[in-house]
Amino acid sequence: MSRCIVIILCLALTPAVALFSEKSAYELGIRTGIGQRVPGRLDGNLNGFTSTFNALIPSEITLSSSNQTGTIEFFGKTNLGSGQKFGIILGRQDLAPIQLTEITGDLFFTTLKSDIYSYHALFAYYFVTPFARHWEWENGLGFGPTITDWVIRGSSGSFGTNRNFFPQEGDLRGVGLAMRGESSLTRQILEKTHLQLTLGYHFITVPQFSGNYNGEQSSIYIGESGRIGVLDETRVTDASFQTNQFLRRFDIATGTWNLYFSVVQRFLD
Repeated sequence: MSRCIVIILCLALTPAVALFSEKSAYELGIRTGIGQRVPGRLDGNLNGFTSTFNALIPSEITLSSSNQTGTIEFFGKTNLGSGQKFGIILGRQDLAPIQLTEITGDLFFTTLKSDIYSYHALFAYYFVTPFARHWEWENGLGFGPTITDWVIRGSSGSFGTNRNFFPQEGDLRGVGLAMRGESSLTRQILEKTHLQLTLGYHFITVPQFSGNYNGEQSSIYIGESGRIGVLDETRVTDASFQTNQFLRRFDIATGTWNLYFSVVQRFLD
C-alpha cells in the first residue's frame, strides 16, 4: 500500500514539477498553525467504545479532549498569470490527545490515550487580489492524499477479586483524502520576503485504520449498535457471530478551523 502511494504521488508531482520549472515567478514558504477541531461524528462514535461487544454488559464511557490542533507545513507556489497560482502543500497536523475511560458492569476497566497525527500532500489553486500597496488578498482550495496515524497507549484490568492489569498498545494507520479551503492576507516586508496570515478549514476523511494492537494485526470496528472496539480478524468474526450484528471497519471524517502564520520568499527571476 505504501509503495502504491509513493508511485501515485510521483506521477502526480511530475507535471507540477515541470510547471514550476517553466515559470520564472515562484515562491517558497513555511507556516505554523493552531486550530480547533469541530466536534462531530468522531466524538460521538468514540463515546460508543467498548472492550466487549456484548450488549448484556453495560458500560460507562468518559471521553475528554481539548479539540485543539497544531500544524506545520511547507509549500511552494508558481504564478500562472492573471492573479492565479498553483501550489503544493506538504504538512502534518496533530490533533489534541483524546483520553478515554471505560468501566463495565462486570468491574472491568479500560483507560486509553489516543494521539492522532495526519500527514498530507495538497495540490492547490489560488486566486490573488492586490488591494493596497504591499498588501494582497489570496484565496485557495486544495485537495490531496493523507496518511493518518492513530497511536493508542493505556491499560486495562479488573476491579474484582482477581486483579489483573494489562498494557494496551496500538499503532494503527489509515490512508484517505484531505481537503482545504483558505483565505490569506499577505504583506510585503522586504523586497522578496512576505508575511502571511491565513484562516483555513482543513478536512480529512479516512475509510479505515489497521495495524498492530497488543501484538496482533487488528483494525478498529464499529457495530450496528454503535459500539466500537479494536479487534483482530479472529475476534471480529466471533464478536459478529455472538452478537448477531454486522461489524464494519471504523472510519473518521473530521474538520478543523485553523489560523496559520507564514513566512514566504518570492523569486521573480
